Amino acid sequence: MHISLFHLVAALGLSAVGEAKKKSCACNNAALEHCLKAHGVAFKVSCDADWETYSTPLNLRVPVKQAVIALPNDSKQVSAAVVCARKNGLKVQAKSGGHSYGGYSNVGIDGQVEVDLRNLNKTVLSSDGSVAVVGGGVKLGPMATAIYAQGKRAIPHGICGGVGIGGHSTHGGWGFTSRAWGLTLDHIVEMQVVLANGTEARASPNVNADLYWALRGAADSLAIVTSFSLSTQPAPEEVVNFNYEIRDILKSVDQAVSAFTHLQSFISNATTVDRRTSFSLQTHYGPDRATGEIVKTFLIQGTFLGSLAKYKASIEPEMLRGLPAPTASDVQAKDWIASLTALSPDGRLTGEALYLAFFANSVTVDDPGMNEAALRRYFTYMLEGPPSPGVAYQSNMELWGGADTQINLPAKDAKFAAFPHRNIFWTAHNLAQAAPNATFPPEGITWLNGLRQAILQDLDVGSAAYQNLLDTSLTRDEAHALYYGDEVLGRLRGIKKMHDPKDVFWNPQSV
Repeated sequence: MHISLFHLVAALGLSAVGEAKKKSCACNNAALEHCLKAHGVAFKVSCDADWETYSTPLNLRVPVKQAVIALPNDSKQVSAAVVCARKNGLKVQAKSGGHSYGGYSNVGIDGQVEVDLRNLNKTVLSSDGSVAVVGGGVKLGPMATAIYAQGKRAIPHGICGGVGIGGHSTHGGWGFTSRAWGLTLDHIVEMQVVLANGTEARASPNVNADLYWALRGAADSLAIVTSFSLSTQPAPEEVVNFNYEIRDILKSVDQAVSAFTHLQSFISNATTVDRRTSFSLQTHYGPDRATGEIVKTFLIQGTFLGSLAKYKASIEPEMLRGLPAPTASDVQAKDWIASLTALSPDGRLTGEALYLAFFANSVTVDDPGMNEAALRRYFTYMLEGPPSPGVAYQSNMELWGGADTQINLPAKDAKFAAFPHRNIFWTAHNLAQAAPNATFPPEGITWLNGLRQAILQDLDVGSAAYQNLLDTSLTRDEAHALYYGDEVLGRLRGIKKMHDPKDVFWNPQSV
């Protein structure tokens, strides 16, 4: 997940507490619990003293009460948990990091089985450093730290250290290094999985190739991935992290459209930039961290994989040319791990969760990007449109396209993986958040969906949605159309029928 805390208010983090003695719970499924105990699988139920520590979803707006949370220690216990759930007629979802925007890693509805993979948490780099074997419960921050410590290697991924590798990689996996190295999904070379009948299997280009294709885009519908083999990159020796706050860009719709158009043209100019430069263009509405005053501001946040001298000499001057003077800026050269730490919303790579009450949606915008009419309607909605109904919000235009991008390569089409979005220039990541301890107002969903529609109304290129920015307001059919499209969806349904005919792996938007 990519939630900047520049203006949005950080919510409380809940840390795990000690193991409580399990009591008898008449309200729970005795047969399910007996089955798990017989296979030696640890679990949590609602009358455990530490239940909320394990059961609370990232998004406090969508609480879910699971029948049981299984806590397997290895793939055999994952298999046992799936078998026990299936015998009792219950649906299953795996929780890798638990950052599903809709609580789908908690199954998404009450009374079902969550398989929490937190104990499958090892990251081991191969002797030559080319491949990292990563447990299904590993989070991005600890993974990045381990790979670097073992061999100064790196993998492209998002900025939030607490996001799990499972959902992130199997639904895409965008981050600032993706323009240079591709998505996290592109680095999956093999997976060890548990299928709906409890069978353990391997999926790779040469073994269960159809399943391998399908898992890279729809794993939540087909299996539980217990480990990933991921190809790695040499970690860059120097990374420039840059942040520019330019409030004057939002003084008028004309100024905002002009600035965005310049930045879109800049990143498309192959004589100026290449794959090493990436950024997101962020419009924020919320409390200023210094004064508490409610403000709207515009941020350019990104990275350059190279030296500070090179960035200052050739990238920064062209990027900022003609824009209003920054209200504030922060440009620093860092090593790889320091760069990731600085980008993380909480300034850590340890993987602690933040719990927020929010709603999000997304729009992918195909190459060559936003036309003037669409930009004008987008900024008019935020600057002159209906007032935000008591929620802070941000709209991040996250860069996928531009000169030399390694995301949108011809070979990475619908035949490559069940993730078909390979002509994207921007992904709009729209998110609204209630204040801490406040209920998210239903009007906030209406308002944010109005922003989504403002992007789409005059857009003259193709668009879809990004599954890692899950939109709970979409129906199942709408989600399938936006996440997959007809061609990919048809093939996925055939593979689903083969591997999970009883629909064991289910959530409100699963195939």
